[in-house]
Amino acid sequence: MFLDAIVGQEAAVAALRQMLAAGRVPSALLFLGPHHVGKRTTALALARALNCRRNDGTACGVCPACRKIDAGVHPDVDVVVPDGQFIKIGQVREVSNRLGLIPREARKRVVVLARAERMNPPAAHAFLKTLEEPPVDTLIVLCAASAAELFDTITSRCLPLRFGLLPDPAVRSLLGDSNGLSAEVLEFAVRFARGRARQELRERAGQWLLIREELIAALARPEGQDFAELTDKSAKWTATEDWRFVLQWLETWFRDLAVLGGGTGSASLINLDREEALWAAQGHFPPHVAESCYRQVLAARAGMLLNANKALALDALWMGCREAVRNRTGGIL
Repeated sequence: MFLDAIVGQEAAVAALRQMLAAGRVPSALLFLGPHHVGKRTTALALARALNCRRNDGTACGVCPACRKIDAGVHPDVDVVVPDGQFIKIGQVREVSNRLGLIPREARKRVVVLARAERMNPPAAHAFLKTLEEPPVDTLIVLCAASAAELFDTITSRCLPLRFGLLPDPAVRSLLGDSNGLSAEVLEFAVRFARGRARQELRERAGQWLLIREELIAALARPEGQDFAELTDKSAKWTATEDWRFVLQWLETWFRDLAVLGGGTGSASLINLDREEALWAAQGHFPPHVAESCYRQVLAARAGMLLNANKALALDALWMGCREAVRNRTGGIL
């Protein structure tokens, strides 16, 4: 990836270009912004620009350094990602030990910490020592959603650059490029992405669109049999990672129902292509019921991320939504 090819982050790329042109890239950068908007990709593009044989602040894409960085096998470019829930002290120590060595091939060694906010306290304290005395031939890039989730002593030693949510045209370009998505699937993916170009969305958008239609069909008639249908599907969805999509999409659906019920119009709807179904669902899910279901979705998601039994958590969610509708109608479903 070239800096020229980074889409939707013009301000951050322009700042990096100025640093490269002036030959003044600091020893530590902090890329701040939502996940899946190109922070890690930009960090690796910067690594190529710093180490390409051209040595002019650009990247050729064909020299050994560029190809190795692109393939993730350059000996002097490290990407550290969470091991499970956290970046752990052993990972930080391993990187710090390598930083004490002379680079094998690179002019500028580059270390990228993805999801840096997930450093546990021991790892963060250990990493602080590296930031206090960084080697002169090293660039450290921390990627995080928010500076508030990092130690002040870490953020104060880094130059921050802001990354924003991607505009829809940028998401459309990233998701549609060489992925063979149909127009219908691509437009669904762009709206569901909400400014984030996640890899799994590229790979699963077609399947997720089918799941969305199953959910809409069941929620259009939230009666006992329809919720039983959702219960039957819980095991299938939790046997894969599709449960994550189910909960993320339900957030958008109940949010859209609350928006419509609040009288703010349809311009901001995430599921705009299913506006007719949203209006039809208003009878079962007026704003206070939609908001109740939305809160239950958030609670179910939090529990499942903490390793609650996923199938049981989904079943409890369906029961909770059923109860919310029952209280609205005053009937027995």
